[in-house]
Amino acid sequence: MRIKTLKLLRSLKKLLPKKPLSLIKRFYTAPSLNPSELEKNEILSLISNLPIDSQSRALRYQARNVATSSPLLSGYFDTLDKEIFGDNGILLDLHTQNAALNKDIESKWWVWRENIPYSHIDFWDIESLCLLYLKRDGECFVYVNETSEGLSLKVIDPDNVDESIDNEAKNIYKGIEFDNHFIPIAYYITDSKDKVQRIEAKHILHFFKRISTLQVRGVSPLSPVIYPAFQKDKFKGAELKRARLQSEITGFFVHNDENIVPNFDNGDEESTQEYKEIKERAEVGKMTYINENIKPYFTESHNATNIEFFIKQTDREIAKALNISYSTLTGDLREVNYSSIRHGASEQRRQFRGLQNFIIRNLHNKVFEMWVLNEIKRGNIYPKDHKSIIEGYTFKPQGWEYIDPQKEITANRIALESGQKTLSEILREKGKELDSHIAELQKENEIYEILKSRNL
Repeated sequence: MRIKTLKLLRSLKKLLPKKPLSLIKRFYTAPSLNPSELEKNEILSLISNLPIDSQSRALRYQARNVATSSPLLSGYFDTLDKEIFGDNGILLDLHTQNAALNKDIESKWWVWRENIPYSHIDFWDIESLCLLYLKRDGECFVYVNETSEGLSLKVIDPDNVDESIDNEAKNIYKGIEFDNHFIPIAYYITDSKDKVQRIEAKHILHFFKRISTLQVRGVSPLSPVIYPAFQKDKFKGAELKRARLQSEITGFFVHNDENIVPNFDNGDEESTQEYKEIKERAEVGKMTYINENIKPYFTESHNATNIEFFIKQTDREIAKALNISYSTLTGDLREVNYSSIRHGASEQRRQFRGLQNFIIRNLHNKVFEMWVLNEIKRGNIYPKDHKSIIEGYTFKPQGWEYIDPQKEITANRIALESGQKTLSEILREKGKELDSHIAELQKENEIYEILKSRNL
């Protein structure tokens, strides 16, 4: 018995990974990658004419397919873009002690946003693409390069970071090369001619939400909703087919004794005569009684009693997985009131605010600091201003409108008077900074005084 146990332990030991990094391969699993035998071909058809190098790539292709084909998820990404960036995107707010410097840097940054060198898109488009890749594919890559014309940016499709390149001896995992401290030092990227280039990590911004410390590539946030969304669309399609077929077939005749559909096409004389008799007496939109041996049978109208419950429940699960309220995801406001929609909006906005801060930390802050250094090298910013700029900037995401302005303004006033909130907190919820707000008020007061002096 002991010998058998030792043999079993040795066999299991061989199956265990020799290095912790090999566990990375186990991260990429989702229900859509393990369907039942009946649905395997259908769910895998979400991967359309594309190679499967690994489960992560298969999952990414499924996510892209369902994000494009599902009306619900397609609308979700449009809503997400509007909620995160609003009308003007995430704006730079420089608040050094030098007001002239603040205005100069903000102006130059704004010009660069609209005219990024060697790029066919502006920074607003880059923001939207990064958000899409992050929330659909699970990760985003941005190539950053200093040029004589200014800082250049290019969003890299995750497919172009070659996952097939794996070499444990050289610390290369899924197209990324690491040092001994597990810090990326290079990325292997496929260009337009399908040639792999080794790009140093200092030129690449790679960010994703981690689910493990050993994770090297992102996992699609859509992974838990691919299967439910696919099942819902299948159910809707089946119900639609059933309803359409039953609406097209009004009824048919059967023999009383044989309980089968009469056959008028067997070619004998008796059946032909019977067919002629029916044809002569039949009218459009009317089923005519012929004789005692034939009776009409009408199809029952289809009533999909469970479809609304199934769809609503599935949509609620999808909304929860996406960290968005059901009413926002579907536009269904039938069962909401002020209290419920305010609670849902508050929870949802915390999720949106967290995502805004995540993008600011990983994209805006890093790009801005690289941009400042590049502008110093080009002679557009004095080196002595570098420290004050880096220590005196913030990026200001958009805020949101009040759900019920009267109630929320009253609540904020009470919170401010009782010391539960500061004016900075209230303004930050609206996407404003205190110093910028005060400056705007002072400017408006000056304008009012001028107009008042002129009796305007």
